[in-house]
Amino acid sequence: MEFRMSNLEIKILPFFVFDFFFPNFQLSTSDFLLQASSFQLPTSNIMPANLPPQFFELQQKLNQTKDIQEKIEILEEMLAICPKHKGTEKVQEEIKKKIAKLKREKPKKASQKEEIYFVKKEGASQVLILGPPNSGKTSLVNSLCNTDFKVADYPFTTNLPTPGMMRYENLLIQIVDAPPLTQEFKPGWFKNLARQADLVLVLIDLLQEPEKNLKEIMEILKEWKIEKEKILILGNKLDLEEGRKNFEKIKENFETFGVSIKDKINIENLKEKIFKALKIIRVYPKEPKKEVNFENPVVLKEGAKLIDFVREIKKEWVGKFKGAKLYEKNLKSFKIVGRDYFLKDGDIIEIKI
Repeated sequence: MEFRMSNLEIKILPFFVFDFFFPNFQLSTSDFLLQASSFQLPTSNIMPANLPPQFFELQQKLNQTKDIQEKIEILEEMLAICPKHKGTEKVQEEIKKKIAKLKREKPKKASQKEEIYFVKKEGASQVLILGPPNSGKTSLVNSLCNTDFKVADYPFTTNLPTPGMMRYENLLIQIVDAPPLTQEFKPGWFKNLARQADLVLVLIDLLQEPEKNLKEIMEILKEWKIEKEKILILGNKLDLEEGRKNFEKIKENFETFGVSIKDKINIENLKEKIFKALKIIRVYPKEPKKEVNFENPVVLKEGAKLIDFVREIKKEWVGKFKGAKLYEKNLKSFKIVGRDYFLKDGDIIEIKI
């Protein structure tokens, strides 16, 4: 596409390539033409890129993630599917520059001392429990995971992050017990744990200065830049009258879920609350003429599309993907859905290649 203005010839990049080079450039077409005389494109001899549809989908995914390693992996995939010809030389060069920059920004490997505080993610998601001393964190992990970790009345019984596995329906979710968190004790590895987790449970003892302790921990999490959407606040000792009174006071300023670990009040409901707070969905792959394994779902984030499910099953299928059958739960009827179908929890999908 070409425009001529005052003897100025402007060659317009395809919009998807233009957006890749200038992600923050926001002008309408008319504004662009008005300002074109003062704007320089990265090359004066632009050829059609003919990038495949998967390239745009990966670019959209790239813009949505904040994880450096995931960005690197997406860019490497974009580079792999990018056609290799003169028209894409600038695109390939830009991708390589972005990968190199992200690798420089990637955190250095943890020291041997820091590695003992690292907890590898397992299961569908990772949930970290934080709280002041003697708030009942270990007892909560034992209740959720059916573990038998050591519990005592003195502070810092737990001195290392300790994982357990909680079963919710057909999922296993990792629950990590951690040492007490205070303004005096908030080492760097603690922040890394909180950032890595998919959800942070803040557990407060409703009988031990609950408002003061909660405000202190929320300030630390704000300092660590942990998003509010990633935090679930719990008040323990709902079985006691004073605990119930303090719970009502806290609810005036903070959205809080009440439990009693001792009497197991709301513990089963808490499992469902955790699942919903994680914002994940379960999708079940189906092979032709075979039964569905409902004990082994593919776990994706809410908002995932069918093409994300295909990519999770096998990356090589993305280019060959034609559509899929979406089955009713009784498996007797289905409808055809395309790559942009938004998946829901419990969907049964048969991929067509």
